Amino acid sequence: MPLSQLATASKQLSQVEISKELLLSNYLADNRPWVVAYSGGKDSTLVLQLVYELINSLSPEQRKPVYVLASDTRVEAPNVEDYLSRRITEISAHALANGLPIHAELAQPTMEQSFWVNLIGKGYPPPTRWFRWCTSKMKIKPMQTAIENVIKQYGSVILLLGTRMGESIQRSQTMSKRELSSRKLNPHTEMANALVMSPIADWSSDEVWEYLFTNNPPPWGGSHDFMLNLYRQVNVRWQSI
Repeated sequence: MPLSQLATASKQLSQVEISKELLLSNYLADNRPWVVAYSGGKDSTLVLQLVYELINSLSPEQRKPVYVLASDTRVEAPNVEDYLSRRITEISAHALANGLPIHAELAQPTMEQSFWVNLIGKGYPPPTRWFRWCTSKMKIKPMQTAIENVIKQYGSVILLLGTRMGESIQRSQTMSKRELSSRKLNPHTEMANALVMSPIADWSSDEVWEYLFTNNPPPWGGSHDFMLNLYRQVNVRWQSI
C-alpha cells in the first residue's frame, strides 16, 4: 500500500497492520540500509521483531542490509549485559544460517568514553538524573560512531527507533514537533545523512506487550522470557514502594 494511503486506511487497520505497511513501503522505497537501534527493552525489541519478520517475508532479491546496533556500556548489571550479548549472538547466528542481510553488533565506549576514566581519571561527578553524562559518553556516542561507519559505507541510512508517543508527556511533545515527510521520516538532528523512522510511535504500552507475549519466541530464536520477567520484577518492586 502506498504511504499516501496509510492515513486514510488507518481507521480500518490495527496498529500492527499500520506499522507493517509503513515498514514494507519504506523498505522497498529505496536502497538505503536500515539501522535498528536496539537496547534490549520492550519497544526496541518490538521494532526489531517487526523488521525481522519483514525481512523473512521478502524474497532474496528484495532484501537490503539491516544493521542491528546495541550499546554495551560495560557497566550494566551482569545479567542484563549477558542477555544483550546473547541476543546479539542469536541474531547474528540466525541471520548467517538463513542468508539474511542482517548484521548485529555491540557498540562499546572507547577508553576515553569509559565510565571509570571519566569518573576517576577526569574527575567527573557520579551521574545524577540532572547530569547524566554517562548516557552521552557511554551510549549515545558509541552508537553514533557505529551508525556513522554504516553511513560512510553506503552514503545514507534510515535509523529505526522504538520511541512512542505514549511513553511520557515529554516524549509525546517532542515527537509531535517533528516534521515528517510523506514517508513518515524526519532528519536526524546530528547526522546529516541519516533519516529517522519511529514505526511504533502510536502503539500503546498494552499493545507492545500483547505483541511480544503473543509472538514469543522471536523469529531469530531464543525467547523473550528474560526481558518479560525483568519488567515484571521491576513493576512488582515499584508497586511495593
